[in-house]
Amino acid sequence: QGRAGGGCAPARRGGPAAMAAGASRSTSGGIREGDVHRGDYVPLIRDPEAQEALQPNGDQPGGPSGVARITSLRRGGEEGEEVRPFMPRLKFVEGPECQTFVGLVIAANAIVLGVETDYPGGIWDAVEQAFLMVFVAELALRMMYHGCNYFVQRGHLFWNWFDLLIVGLGVMESWIIPLSAWEMNSPGTLALRSLRLLRLLRLLRMFRMFIYMQKFVDAMVEMFPTLMWIFGILFLFCYVTAIVLTHMLGKMEALSGLAVSREDQDGLSAEFGDLFTTMFTLFRIVTMDSWHTTALRVTKYLPMWRIFFVCFIAFGSWTMISLLTAVVSDHMLAATADLNEIEKKRAHEIKMAFLDYLRKSFHEADTDGNGKLDREEFVRWANDDATLQRLQQVGIEMRSAELVSLFDMFDIDDTGQLSIDEFLHGFARAQDTLGMNHFLMLEHLFKRMERQVDGVRGSVDDVVTAVDARACAKVKARGSTGSNGNSALADRVTALAGGG
Repeated sequence: QGRAGGGCAPARRGGPAAMAAGASRSTSGGIREGDVHRGDYVPLIRDPEAQEALQPNGDQPGGPSGVARITSLRRGGEEGEEVRPFMPRLKFVEGPECQTFVGLVIAANAIVLGVETDYPGGIWDAVEQAFLMVFVAELALRMMYHGCNYFVQRGHLFWNWFDLLIVGLGVMESWIIPLSAWEMNSPGTLALRSLRLLRLLRLLRMFRMFIYMQKFVDAMVEMFPTLMWIFGILFLFCYVTAIVLTHMLGKMEALSGLAVSREDQDGLSAEFGDLFTTMFTLFRIVTMDSWHTTALRVTKYLPMWRIFFVCFIAFGSWTMISLLTAVVSDHMLAATADLNEIEKKRAHEIKMAFLDYLRKSFHEADTDGNGKLDREEFVRWANDDATLQRLQQVGIEMRSAELVSLFDMFDIDDTGQLSIDEFLHGFARAQDTLGMNHFLMLEHLFKRMERQVDGVRGSVDDVVTAVDARACAKVKARGSTGSNGNSALADRVTALAGGG
């Protein structure tokens, strides 16, 4: 499995020996389809995504080091693989800058349609033509970029056809109909022109452009089944209650024999006259909309019905509405928590893209092709303005002199050359922000260094003890062989001291 620009040499056939002969040479062209086959050996790719299909050759006895054997192949365009664009040079049309511009144009178009509703005429037709030209140009560029895949693009199929429909209706209404011989006031033409209000539906694209709005829609879709269960229970509760109240109050069965005024009879009939009217009245009570007027009209003749209204409001309004609020709040909090994961994933993607850039830069700076960067090659790469700009984009603010000084820091083994691992890991550490994990790492390093120093100190103490023991043994041995001479010399010294 390989990617264009992955920095991996084409596979070599003929077994590990043939691969080992050319493993030192690398190219930025990537592995093309047809260059590799299952069982071939390729240089070991350090990209985690591309590494999944490679089996390190260290597990195979007798295989060369630094290479991997392909165990699976996957063609581009399958599920999980990004489809290659038809015109890669138009990649900017799917970039954030272009999408933000289109979003602003859509918002401006919606504002113009609102102003045009109250203040028709004037220059609005020319403004509409300008908006339509922008939409047509954006749609044409996207179709040219994706090619035929635009109509079958997975994940964007609905929005692509939706944009095509809306822009097509706009072109039909603004450009084709005026230039044709159709009757401008015919029913079909008027109906088609009225469809231009569907341009307002373009605002729905804003939910796809902005991640926060998209997460809001995702949370609404996710909570929809739970909301339907709650609404279903509330509807069933109101439906059963409405049947009872229509008989008891609308048909006056509970008020038979009581002197109910004509005004109250008309009021009860207006609120509980039939099933649908009663359900709407209960909906007003659930929302606490003038519920006391209805309750006082009933409890004036039936005081015990106060218990009914208290229980109905306690369950229908306090319990069910609070339950709805809790469900919505829980899903919104979960969607907010997911945004943090999305930000982390985006930061990881930026970091991986930066590492890919470093891989390519390493191979480009390695002019002698030995797989190492010496100081001269590193200095030449560090003095390039494009390098400084790329590093600034990922938060590494350094001048050329400061960047050159990193060579000694990255050269851990002090060989005067940087391997690709030292090059990548060094800049990965430089890109990270200072956090608690760095302090914990330093504490761990200090403790490990302290243990190593203690071990060296113990070894030195053992050596000193052994040396002292050997020295003492030699002194004792010399003392035993020359004890007589030493005693005579001692007597001589004593005599001289006494005479003095």
